[in-house]
Parts: sequence; C-alpha cells; structure tokens
Amino acid sequence: MADKEEQKDVAPTNPRGIPYAPFVDKVEDYVTSRADVETTLKSFQEMISKYQFMEVNQQRRASGLKDKMPDIQKTLDTVQFLKTRKPGSDAIEATFELNDTLFAKARIPPTEEVYLWLGANVMLSYPIDEAKELLSSKLAAAKQSLANCEEDLDFLREQITTMEVATARVYNWDVTMKRKEKNEQEGIEDASTGKNGTPNAPVRVLNMAAEQSTMTLDPKYDDYDFPTMSPNNQSGHPGHTTPQQDAQVHQLRMKLEQDGYTDRLDTLTLLRFLRARKFDVTLAEKMFVESEKWRKEINLDDLVQNFDYKEKKEVFEYYPQYYHKTDKDGRPVYIEQLGNIDLNAMYKITTSDRMLQNLAVEYEKLADPRLPACSRKSGNLLETCCTIMDLKGVGVTKVPSVYSYVKLASAMSQNYYPERLGRLYLINAPWGFSTVFSVVKGWLDPITVEKIHVLGSGYQKDLLTQVPAENLPKTFGGSCECEGGCEFSDEGPWTDPQWAKPPKWQTKAADANVIDNEATNQETISEGTKEAPAKPTEPVGSTEYAVPITESLKAVAAE
Repeated sequence: MADKEEQKDVAPTNPRGIPYAPFVDKVEDYVTSRADVETTLKSFQEMISKYQFMEVNQQRRASGLKDKMPDIQKTLDTVQFLKTRKPGSDAIEATFELNDTLFAKARIPPTEEVYLWLGANVMLSYPIDEAKELLSSKLAAAKQSLANCEEDLDFLREQITTMEVATARVYNWDVTMKRKEKNEQEGIEDASTGKNGTPNAPVRVLNMAAEQSTMTLDPKYDDYDFPTMSPNNQSGHPGHTTPQQDAQVHQLRMKLEQDGYTDRLDTLTLLRFLRARKFDVTLAEKMFVESEKWRKEINLDDLVQNFDYKEKKEVFEYYPQYYHKTDKDGRPVYIEQLGNIDLNAMYKITTSDRMLQNLAVEYEKLADPRLPACSRKSGNLLETCCTIMDLKGVGVTKVPSVYSYVKLASAMSQNYYPERLGRLYLINAPWGFSTVFSVVKGWLDPITVEKIHVLGSGYQKDLLTQVPAENLPKTFGGSCECEGGCEFSDEGPWTDPQWAKPPKWQTKAADANVIDNEATNQETISEGTKEAPAKPTEPVGSTEYAVPITESLKAVAAE
C-alpha cells in the first residue's frame, strides 16, 4: 500500500527523466485567491526557464553529436579499408593533416594494428578487429543519443507550450476575478436602479462594453497622462487585446524583470514589441533585449538630454529630415527629402555616427513628447506617424549613396522602434520604382503593404487627402509657410502649451539632479543592466519601411 502511494506522488517523466509540465485544467486547483496569483505565475515562469535551459543544453548536445558522428564514421571507414589490405600488399601513400595549413605524406604498409585517438592527449593501440568493434559501438551509441536528443527537444517544446498556456489561464483568471470584484464594489447598485428608481439595465450593458474596450494596466509601470485607447480596433492594439495577449504582456514583463530590466516595461511598449513579433514572447524578448543593448552602447539616455546637432542647418541643405504638424488622423507628419543627398559633401560637415545619433534622438522625441501631445489633442492613443519620403532627384547615379545611409537608418527603425509606421508616402518615385515595388510587396506582410503608397510626380491629390493643406509645406502642394522654413519650425501639438507636457525623460533627469528628502511624487527609474552590441544591424524581419525603400532603390540601380 505504501509503495502505491509513493508511486502516486512521483511526478511522471519521459524516458530520460524530464518531468511533464502540469496541465492547468482548473485554475482553482492552483490558486485559492488573487493573493496567490503572483506566486503561482512566478513558479510557472521558473519552470518555463528550466525547460528552456534544458532545451538549450539538448540543442548544444545534439550539435556536438552531429559534429562528431562524421569523424567517427570516417575513422571507421578507414579501419575497414585497412582491414581489407592483405600481408604482402604494396604500401599505400597517404597525406596527414598536422594542423590547419600543414600536411605531411606517409607510406602505410599492411597492418593488423591501429592507433585510435581517444582525446585528452590519449592514444591507444588496438587490433583492427577490436578497433572496428569499438568504433561501430561508438557510432551506434552516438546515433541513439542524437535520436534521444531530438525526441527530448520535441518533448521540451511541448512542455514549454503547456506552461505558457497555464500561465495565460492563471493570468486570465486573475483578470476575470479583478473585474468581478470591481463590479461588485462599484457596479451592483448602479446596475440595478437608476437615479429615479427605475431599472438601469441599458447602462449596465454600456458599462460592460466599455470594460471590454479598456486596457489592463500595471500600476508599477503604466504612468500615462494621455489616452490609452487605440483608434485601431485590430486585435493586439491597446484597448483591443484578448485575455491571452494580456497574459503574454505579463509573461514578457516577468521574463524581462528576471533578466534585470526595469525601464520601458510599460504595457504600451511591450505590446509594440509583441505585435512586431506576432505575439511570440521569446522573439519579442530577444528584440527588446537587443534594443536595450543598443541603447546602452550609444548612451541614448544621455544623448536625448544633451545632443546638440549644431550642423543641422548645413546638413539639411543636402538631406532635410523633420517632423511638421499632423495628418488628418492627428499623427505627426515626418518628412525626408533624399534627392540632394551627397554623402561625400555631408561628411565634410558631419559624420555618419552623428547623423544616426540625431535620428535616434528624434525617435525618442517622437515617443515623448510628440505622440503623447498628439494623443491628448485627438482624444485617442496615437502610436505611429505619417511619413513622406520625397524621391525627387534620386536618379540611378545617386541610388548607391542614398541606399547606404537609408539602409542603416531603416535598420534602426525596424530593430529598435517597432510599430511606429502609420502611413508611408513615397512621392516623386523614379522611373521603374513602382514596377520593382509591385514585386517586392509580394514578400511583405499585407498589413505593411497597406500602409505604403508609391506615387509619381502627380502625388498632390493623394497626399492632400491624408494631410490637410494648412499642415503640408508649400513645397509639396500644401499652403503652410512657416517663418524660417517648415523644416526648422518643429510645429505641432508638441509645441502647443494646450497639449504639450514635459517629456518623462526630461523630468526624470531633473529629479535625478535634485536632492530633497521631503519631495513627493518623485519617480525613480533604475537603469537596465545589459551589455550592448554595435550599431544598427541588418533589418530582422520587422513590419517597417526599410525593405520596400532600400531593396527597391537597389533594384532600380541595378537596371
């Protein structure tokens, strides 16, 4: 009887002793109240981390076996060949590799004995028959080990999926219970009677609709002073997430906290990274970590505070890049004119690094204060901008110069600032560009393609349907003529006192420079602790605009 009870308590495992993940069919079996949720989710995350650690080890082991097996097979083939050599046969001539670049020749007479290298500076002599038997057994064992590794890898992936589903179920249960408690505390009386004592069921229906359209916020990280409801009602956008997507936000945040990150873990930011990676938590985590490494390497938190682009006016003679007012949806309009780019002349004024630093700083200012100010004015959350890229003057001779810089700039956009493109207008597109793009767009996500509009010289009508004439510079067919030039005005809601507020990165720096033990409402945001790699890498499959621009320009150049 005792043996049966002992067997019952032992967790089931696969043949190599890896335990099965618990399948959460009924959440109440794991949590008794909302107070247990955080502990349960952390324990689930620890199990996921352990499975992922075992997965990495198995992958490494399988890779080692795949490397060793050809060598064992090659040695076995050599031993079998030597066994066929009969006494009295002519010696054979062989070439031996002494190191990567040095070889030696040797004559090998028929032999009944071979030396096998066992590793660790050990070589032993074996009769040919024993050597063949040893190598055959080693090869068979390696094949079996590889098969076990591959079986275990499939098993581990299943357990990771099971644990991710369990995490989502517990998180969703917590959200449901939270809403239930809120309803009980705030909604029961109002739902039953109105002010005049009559039933108020319609109001309750509206309240439920509003609840379904709200975003689950984390009080630790989500400190927003602007609307958080996206006008885009597609799944995965703020205010339009499913319970599973909410759980994935929570899971991503937990993983990043375990990695030591504390900055930029707010819900809106994590949702952007998750959308960019189709809500694959592992890929979103990798993208976020790479972004943080890059930020640390270029010291972006300091740059956004102190960067002074003194050469801006001179650079803009060749390459204007600027934000200017808003489109009809309230988004910032970003304009680039590529026709006069002359990198040789520009690099006498500035450097590629400073141009990219300026671009990074402008991206930071897009995130705050530009987009928050636009959101306040429109009454909806705005996370993207409307981009106009003027290709007038970009002929075949200029394409290589334009391509080299745009490639670096677009890599920054894709890899480190995901989900920032609302619409892209490519105007004054050169001959052949539309044809090339019609091929390229077949490789892109349909949602991305829908954002991109390739227009020739007669672009004004299409452009003015998106950007009001009073907001569009006169150069592009609008009526705006800012004093000193639209490219230098930085006009928009972010400079209007009615909508503008100091950016968080500015108030954070001010708080860091003030020592006041009695101060209140001070926010302390600690830095991430990760190492950093190099400059923007190649694009890694984002939904931003780099692929159609850079590849199409390259194709036009080839023609």
